[in-house]
Amino acid sequence: MHEPSHPARWWRQPLRFRMGLALVLLGAAVLTTWNLSRGGDFSFYEASARSMSESWRALLFGAFDPAATVTLDKLSGFAVPQAASVALFGMSTSAVALPQVIEGLVTVWACSLIGLRWGGPGAGLVAGTAAASTPILVSMFGHPMEDGLLTMSLAVALLFWQRAMISARLWPLLLAGVFIGVGFQAKMAQAWFILPALAVGTLFWASGRLRRRMRDTAALLVASVVASVAWITAIQLVPASSRPYIDGSTDDNVFAMVFGYNGIDRLLPGAVPGAVGSSAVSTGHPRSETSLVSMITHLVVAPGGSSAAAADPGKSMLKLLDPMYVTQIGWLYPAAVVAIMLSVVVWWRGRRAPAVGGGVRGGVRMASNTADRSRGALVVVLAVWLVTAAAVLTVAHVPHTAYVAALGVQLALLTAVAWVQIRRMLGSPRRAVRITGVVLLLVTPAWAGVLAVVGGMPLVLEVLLAVVVLGAAVGVVVLLRRGRVREAGAGGRVTDAGGRVADARTRVTGTGTGTVAGGRAAGGALAVLVAVLLLAGPVLYSSQVIDSGRDGSGGDAYVGIKPGGTPEAHGFAPSVPAPWGGTPSLDQAEQAVVTAASAAGGGQGGEPLLLSDSWALSADIISATGSSVLTDGGYSGRVTVFSAADIDALIASGRLHVLAVKGTASSDDPVKQATADGRCQRLGAFTTGQGRSGKASSGDEDPADQTILWGCR
Repeated sequence: MHEPSHPARWWRQPLRFRMGLALVLLGAAVLTTWNLSRGGDFSFYEASARSMSESWRALLFGAFDPAATVTLDKLSGFAVPQAASVALFGMSTSAVALPQVIEGLVTVWACSLIGLRWGGPGAGLVAGTAAASTPILVSMFGHPMEDGLLTMSLAVALLFWQRAMISARLWPLLLAGVFIGVGFQAKMAQAWFILPALAVGTLFWASGRLRRRMRDTAALLVASVVASVAWITAIQLVPASSRPYIDGSTDDNVFAMVFGYNGIDRLLPGAVPGAVGSSAVSTGHPRSETSLVSMITHLVVAPGGSSAAAADPGKSMLKLLDPMYVTQIGWLYPAAVVAIMLSVVVWWRGRRAPAVGGGVRGGVRMASNTADRSRGALVVVLAVWLVTAAAVLTVAHVPHTAYVAALGVQLALLTAVAWVQIRRMLGSPRRAVRITGVVLLLVTPAWAGVLAVVGGMPLVLEVLLAVVVLGAAVGVVVLLRRGRVREAGAGGRVTDAGGRVADARTRVTGTGTGTVAGGRAAGGALAVLVAVLLLAGPVLYSSQVIDSGRDGSGGDAYVGIKPGGTPEAHGFAPSVPAPWGGTPSLDQAEQAVVTAASAAGGGQGGEPLLLSDSWALSADIISATGSSVLTDGGYSGRVTVFSAADIDALIASGRLHVLAVKGTASSDDPVKQATADGRCQRLGAFTTGQGRSGKASSGDEDPADQTILWGCR
């Protein structure tokens, strides 16, 4: 039986680590809050956050509107912190976005602590800095998006899993499952990308005999699944008449929305009955091909550069190398590959080494204690998790850049692994090993130079990147030529997963009269220079977010200028910091709609202001005023929340007085059908679409820009 170890505590680390971590967190906070009041959320979800802040029923079911008649088209766990923030601070752009800033800081802290427990204080700071400077994470955590809570939850889940491996206890493993469940509430099945990796790590590296490892693996999986589906099961058990309609489904089924519309249907359209878009009934058109044929076509044609893939990089099988995405997530690709490759080499060379108190599992020689085994286990978990997420993203349609944040935590932690391994190579007494280490190290900054050009990085930052990389590279070469660094640990210290000093040896060579202290100082300098070479690219690229024109938005996280844009035309100039503010407001046309609806009796006595067939109009009104606005069609516009009979009944009961119909509404639109009743009278048309002018229309504008208002008695 292996003796459990105690995980390292961040507050017991040297002062330089605690100060370094504080600086990393401060830098992350500055970047994510610089334009916090300017970003704004996607209006559909912003409206839900306000609705949930004003109604316990809306909060309970994750509803879009204050009256809780229809849910979002996904689980609303991500919006719960937003609703709490709005309830506490009042409605503003910053209040909605603040929870994501906190989630980002927790993610950085979790990555730093995982790195600390894997490779000591230096590895912890590298992991934290990598997470804090990955472009997609910087933009995402600075805007209200569901991916923030997902990323944080999985980082914390990995932290507890690592604790379970180090301490050989069950409770951290169960907590890891709980946090995977929290991530599921944020972005559903995407939270399960980590499960295969954790299952492999637990089964082969947990402490104890096979039976115990199987038990622990089963406990992890059960805890994760139960925590994930418990809430949606409870919602589904509530009678349909007592809860909101489930958007994203055609049969009011939350499982169809979660696992169909937001899950399997993204890979195999039509695989889950009842999901919006999965049947001819929901689309209104017969399917021209089977879902299997569609999937095969995607897999075969997309890699070759089909017109669809060319027009939408999110459909390409090579999307993770496309400029649209690789500039947001790919800066640490080389470091991750180096980490995995060197870990395999270390395992291969040490597989026959004698183990004291260790053993052999499945042909793999295990280390002699729980702490050492957890180090190898973490690398395996990170590699499997990275491959799993990358494989799914490769074959799935990725409609938003924030999806690639699913790779961020793994890449950040593998970069810390690469940092440790490369430093050890540079400290080797063998010249060939040191040269190989330098070559592997320089691959990452070379790749960063390519991404800087591809991503349209501002010239001033490109020059700064070149100067920093060149200076750091020269510094590494000078230190190695002087022969002052050999087998140095993290500043002269190599710690195990418990934070204890495992090897404090520092070999000093060369012709000078260097001391051990001098060797340690040189080792510390080398550690910093290696970190600079690995992280200079993403750190400088992410600094673009201080320019509000390069900061992305709540609808699409992005750092820099997207492909097809002209960086020169946009320029680069830091914006005035705007960490708080941004009150939602209506434009003139929308305000005219609200005024006309109120004059027609809408919103009196706590009744709905109006019922619309456009979530876009409803969302703007709810966000700006908090008024109760009923909405038919859901996000897709194809979900029958209210039938024409339901609307007639609301009008007859005196609870509804105003209908708002899109100018492009089809004849089978229930809201439009309800206006045919003799009780409804046209109040006017307003240009509330893309061509908003704030004036009532004369009838000859583009109908796509019109909202036609009807008063009903």
